[in-house]
Amino acid sequence: MIFVRTYPAPPIDEAQVLRYARASAEDAAVARLLRECEKEAENACCFRVCYRTLDVKLVGDTCDFGAFCVHSHDLAAHLAGHEKALLFAASIGIGFDRLLAKYSRLSPAKAWLLQALGTERAETLCDLFCADAAREYRLALAARFSPGYGDLPLATQKDVFVALDCERKIGLTLNDSLVMSPAKSVTAFVGL
Repeated sequence: MIFVRTYPAPPIDEAQVLRYARASAEDAAVARLLRECEKEAENACCFRVCYRTLDVKLVGDTCDFGAFCVHSHDLAAHLAGHEKALLFAASIGIGFDRLLAKYSRLSPAKAWLLQALGTERAETLCDLFCADAAREYRLALAARFSPGYGDLPLATQKDVFVALDCERKIGLTLNDSLVMSPAKSVTAFVGL
């Protein structure tokens, strides 16, 4: 069974945004521009996650999730000792992509800060979801592990998208080059 959660906008961690942007908090012009970006992004984001729990059977470097199998030494090592995994996809929505595209043409400085803000928003959504899942399952969760990390092939995204029905559940698509749309989205495995 695939579940969907929608979250209200979580508080923005400006220090994290500035870290992603490699910018200084002491720069008044950057701080002003960041506040403008935050205000515009406020209505452009929607925070949605789809997820399901999968059984995990490890045979050497092969992770058998029932719905699909993945050959990855790194993922197998990451999930060692876990009988189940939480598979999820999280996205801040297409509205943010549109905002970013607009400022990519109009203001490179705003686009630069929006890129960092979008990354912070997506990561914050993942952290929020994982914290909720830890409470719900009454377990300490393993760290997230996403396709493209270590030796886990990015092509694993195809199986993830089928297993989660991402397009119908949260409007998240994957193109032939394995690029997600909306861009500020994350898929991951978490050991339970």
